[in-house]
Amino acid sequence: MSLGLAAGILVAFNLIVRHVARNSVPRQLVRQIDAARGVTHLALGNSLIAAGFDASVFDASMAPEPVIAFNAGLGASGTVEQLMILQRALRDASTVKVVIYGFFDFQLTDPPSATLTDFFGNRAVAFYLDPSLALRSYQMNPSDRLEFEIFRDVPMVVERAGIWAKVERMRREMGEVGMPPVETNRFGRVADFALLEARSPADFTSQCELGQKAGLSQPVAEMIADAHARGAQVVIVAMPMHPYHQSHFYALDAWGKYREHLQELIDAQHATYLNAADWIEEPDEFADHLHLAPSGAKDFSARLAAKIREMDLK
Repeated sequence: MSLGLAAGILVAFNLIVRHVARNSVPRQLVRQIDAARGVTHLALGNSLIAAGFDASVFDASMAPEPVIAFNAGLGASGTVEQLMILQRALRDASTVKVVIYGFFDFQLTDPPSATLTDFFGNRAVAFYLDPSLALRSYQMNPSDRLEFEIFRDVPMVVERAGIWAKVERMRREMGEVGMPPVETNRFGRVADFALLEARSPADFTSQCELGQKAGLSQPVAEMIADAHARGAQVVIVAMPMHPYHQSHFYALDAWGKYREHLQELIDAQHATYLNAADWIEEPDEFADHLHLAPSGAKDFSARLAAKIREMDLK
């Protein structure tokens, strides 16, 4: 009876979690992709694209050419999840002519390695969108690979971030009682994003030197190949960076050499490299050191449209 009761509670809890998670950000994005019609320009990447690409401004700036842009950026996603999203968008009778892939720092050459704990939040999309692709693409040790196979159909593991987020939000609200308000944006606390930057210029230089010896990561190369196979051109965009990031990291000689290496790798794949890192110079057009504010997104999207129009991609 005890075992039966415990099993019943676990089943009920999993059903509740599945119901609560039905409108998670990745699931909403997948439904929007499935419902979209006539998309000609697909923007792809992590939260930098999600925040920085304004589809309506891009469409208006491409006039008189009739285009329909779609922002498929998914915050906190990796290149493998982005490959899954691209393949979803390109399936069936795809009308996509141009794939715009936004990146920052070493995203294009970092190897796709993961442990089971990494498939959390938006990255949980790997469990249900294309688990076979995740297993093929990610470098995982045998135990993580086995656990991925076992738990990919268990909602309390796959969608655990939905429960954790509510608890974490309550914990932070309680911790801020009587304290000065903490600056936040749509992706979380602004201060948290400083943790995604290099610890120092010396550390960033070391990463640049390692990157110069690497090729494009397998998911990035596969994205380019898949887009070309469906008749779409690929524009890989170094996303606008805050003046702080520019002066502390992108001004280094090592970054210039790494960027030249990226240009060669991208050219070899017959894609187009576009350096937009210094397009937005005003700090108040950024929500933090990495993400554009809405005003910055409008400026970037209009300028991106102008550049793509000049390229006359067919």
